[in-house]
Amino acid sequence: MNIARKKNLHCTYKMVDGERSRWEETFVRNARTVWIVGLLLFLYSAILGFGQEALTVYVEGEANAKNLQGKILPLEIGNPLKSGESVITRTTGRADLELPNKSLIQVKPNTVFTLSEVELEGEKQTVLATTVGSVSYRLNKFTGRGPSIRTAGAVAGVRGTDLTVYAGADGSTLVLVEQGAVAVEAVGKEVTLEKNEAVEVKPGSPPGEKFTWIGKQIDYSAWNRGKMEEFLKDPVAGIERVALQLEIYRKGLAEILPVLARVETEVNKVYEELKKAVEAKDEARATQLREELLKGVGANRRILFLNKRFYALSYLSLRRYVGGGLYLQMKSRYITKPTAPVYVEFLERYKDILKKFEETIVPHLVEADI
Repeated sequence: MNIARKKNLHCTYKMVDGERSRWEETFVRNARTVWIVGLLLFLYSAILGFGQEALTVYVEGEANAKNLQGKILPLEIGNPLKSGESVITRTTGRADLELPNKSLIQVKPNTVFTLSEVELEGEKQTVLATTVGSVSYRLNKFTGRGPSIRTAGAVAGVRGTDLTVYAGADGSTLVLVEQGAVAVEAVGKEVTLEKNEAVEVKPGSPPGEKFTWIGKQIDYSAWNRGKMEEFLKDPVAGIERVALQLEIYRKGLAEILPVLARVETEVNKVYEELKKAVEAKDEARATQLREELLKGVGANRRILFLNKRFYALSYLSLRRYVGGGLYLQMKSRYITKPTAPVYVEFLERYKDILKKFEETIVPHLVEADI
């Protein structure tokens, strides 16, 4: 399988910007002409360009945006939400976003929503991710590849449709379709939903049986409470399901790293050759090498890097918003019974998650992520 073309992708600016600073510093130190610097800035702009944005068209209550530098700022009408940025709403918060094709995204209370844009098989794709909470979509037809709608444990592929996605505190996902058709995929299994159909996905598991929801009042708060009640009946099984989903992300990252290391070595060799060609004023060779960085090994590196970021950030989000929330639930319930067998067993599994996070995920995050 070509790792560079895996479906699971994510994108952020901060790490690439850090890479850019490192490359720029190296080249400026060795450059002999201003023309070299101009050339490099051209290459960086081509590599780092993000096109997708959403416009904030409505805000109510407490709604904030987390920008690319990791800062949390109040969200206001007219603010753009750039690729890699998030909307975070509290109990009274709500925000409506509009994509360039006039598609509408309604971020409900107590929700973490992230917009990103990635390359997949040479074509850009919008990624709309709900970590926890609920988001409704009214999506118009897209030119080219349609968006990928994601939660911690499921992926929904759409082109033009109306649907609502619930992401529960236990890591579960509920997808409800009002119009159109949606393909929901998890752990390699897929189910197609049509008008008035829904499906639930538990973390680390394939989609369940789809059902008809028309006429049923499905409230996110009530559904989420039900998920937590189910978790508390067997918290060890609940944290095991989360751990299984986390392991999918960890293994995905582990597969990416050696391939990315090899490609980065190839990219560095091309950069060294480009530097020599520029210094020698061999424009024909320099043009050839620039093409290789933009469309050859450089393009492959970008896709692999986006894959790496997806797995690392997916692990972080699931651990933080789901695993951390389940831990707090258990800690508060067993504060006077810290030696209860079920709590001790849960805690051991949770500590194992934290250990793997520190050892295998943290090295691939940046300060803004944390």
